[in-house]
Amino acid sequence: MYKRILIPICALILCYLSGCAANPAAAKLDEEKRIGIVLTEVGLGDQEWNDLAIEGLTKARDRLDINYTYKEITPELTYEKALQDLADEGMDTIITLEAAAENAVTSQAKANPSITYIAFETELKGDNLFGYTFDTEQAGYLAGVAAATVSQSGKAGFIGESSSAYLEGFKQGIAATSKDTELLVGEASPDDTSSGSKVAKELIAEEAEILFAEPGEAGKAVLEQASLADVYAIGAGSDQSYIAPDNVVTSALLQIDHVIFDFLEQDSKGNELPEDNMIGLKEQAVALSPVAVVSITDTVEGKVHTATQKLLESE
Repeated sequence: MYKRILIPICALILCYLSGCAANPAAAKLDEEKRIGIVLTEVGLGDQEWNDLAIEGLTKARDRLDINYTYKEITPELTYEKALQDLADEGMDTIITLEAAAENAVTSQAKANPSITYIAFETELKGDNLFGYTFDTEQAGYLAGVAAATVSQSGKAGFIGESSSAYLEGFKQGIAATSKDTELLVGEASPDDTSSGSKVAKELIAEEAEILFAEPGEAGKAVLEQASLADVYAIGAGSDQSYIAPDNVVTSALLQIDHVIFDFLEQDSKGNELPEDNMIGLKEQAVALSPVAVVSITDTVEGKVHTATQKLLESE
């Protein structure tokens, strides 16, 4: 009889000491990694960088033990304050998305050594600070392969800055694919919508059959002009087929959604983040979106696949 009473009492004591009487939801929350992200001033709904980053975090939330929260930069909420707020809220990892965060994230990483900081579009390095830039030359190269495949004996146009890594890659991709495709280059600031429209019209007047521009407002304007003139175009940054569904052949993707998920998955397994600042095909950070023009899909995708394998083998 005494033994029967004693065993349940001991079990209750052990259960209390081990914490099994605690709230299961609270216990799970304590086990989960807390991830904070600072979005750019454009904020959610941009159908590009910010939305892609949130997609990556949402996938990580659904498949890994993480919770995430985000801050949007406003005139009142600076990078310094947003990062400090996330640190005060107990984040384990904090992510920034643009070079404008560089000074603030450098300062915050020093002030909070127990937090891991991932700063995209920077080359920062530190004990708890990891900066990464995307290999846009590789993205441009694949866009060049697609452009030259579409326009074997015609003209392909690029709109952007003359120093752009996208342009260098685009040149190389065209040259490696077709000796007969002529490259036309028009200079425009990525953020200048009117300049993008103007240069796109000029290149179309010079009989460019397909246009490619750097990511930004100018690039969106280029796609709109391609649609108006009914010529082909290649998007950049994210899948931009939504801008001109009948004209955007493909888009040169910067897959920040995949990269964020992969980094968090590697961290959950106890693996180190990549040491190299530059991330590209090897990390599946850049790619082309599926070719949307049915009549040329197989041809373009075949050429792009071959070019991708060659680039990977050369690394």
